[in-house]
Amino acid sequence: MSYPPPQPDPYQSPPPYGVPAYQHPIQPPKKSKAGLIVGIILGVVLVLCVGCGAFGYFVLDWTGDKVQEIEDSLPSMGVVTGDGTGSHTVRYTVEGTGQTVITYSLGTGGTESETVTLPWSKDLTVASDSFAASVIALGGSAKLDGCSITIDGKEQKRSSATGTTAICTTVFVGG
Repeated sequence: MSYPPPQPDPYQSPPPYGVPAYQHPIQPPKKSKAGLIVGIILGVVLVLCVGCGAFGYFVLDWTGDKVQEIEDSLPSMGVVTGDGTGSHTVRYTVEGTGQTVITYSLGTGGTESETVTLPWSKDLTVASDSFAASVIALGGSAKLDGCSITIDGKEQKRSSATGTTAICTTVFVGG
């Protein structure tokens, strides 16, 4: 048995006649710029890291030089060793002209100050095998040349005056 050919739906519009209308070609998908953006970000981060590292190196180098300058400008404090006889003779000397105020250590932790006329020297006996010795002259109007510390007849420290100040310090450890 044969069936009749299908009939179009009476409620549907008829198909268009002729060649279909021109359609624009399909655009290829857009390329992602994520790689370029990631590359730029990594480049900027790398430049910042190198810049910070170089800045840190130069700051560290500069501060190291400044620390060395400060260390070099401080009066040195030498540690002197000697015999452990229990008693030592200390002689403080300040050279120059005029009147000045001198402060010196007694070796046992105390200090004394005197207003003196230069040149000046002071002998004292310290009853200890380990002590610090220091003499400081504040010149004011005096002309200071320098100072020295002699322990048991041997000069242990000599310093030149800087401006209106002369400072000599040393530490003695006997035995």
